[in-house]
Amino acid sequence: GKNPLAVVRHYGPAYLTAVGTMSSAATLAVALRCARKSSVLREDMVSFGIPLFANIHLCGSVLTEVFFVMTVSQILYGGMPSMTTMILFCLLLGVFAIGAPGVPGGTVMASLGLITGVLLFDSTGTALMLTIFALQDSFGTACNVTGDGALTLMLTGYAKKHRIGEDN
Repeated sequence: GKNPLAVVRHYGPAYLTAVGTMSSAATLAVALRCARKSSVLREDMVSFGIPLFANIHLCGSVLTEVFFVMTVSQILYGGMPSMTTMILFCLLLGVFAIGAPGVPGGTVMASLGLITGVLLFDSTGTALMLTIFALQDSFGTACNVTGDGALTLMLTGYAKKHRIGEDN
């Protein structure tokens, strides 16, 4: 029920830090400072949500990796993996990627076993995945960090809707 621009307009420094560091963990202090400037986010939700989501929320990294594995598969191997293979890859990627936001390129590094074992990429496909991911990882991290603020806004809305009192 709140305007997300009231959160996003404060996120410039966090976005730039994420682009520069390629690490959600390195951006955490800046993201907390930016989120606390927003008048629509509750302080207790910021203190809880931003650090939590910085470690488990990977929308930018996971979405780009899934898109890239499909693209690399199409280009190098002449077709995309089957739907069941992609579902398995996505489910396992969600588990393997938890905790990877603290390391630049951590999501793709954590998924190398999946890329070679589930998708059956050879060394050429794996190298291409690492290269493409390294080139764009900073923008995926910026998406992750900005998304943390959006999720904290949703968390604040949930707390308000269910009349959960603010911790002091």
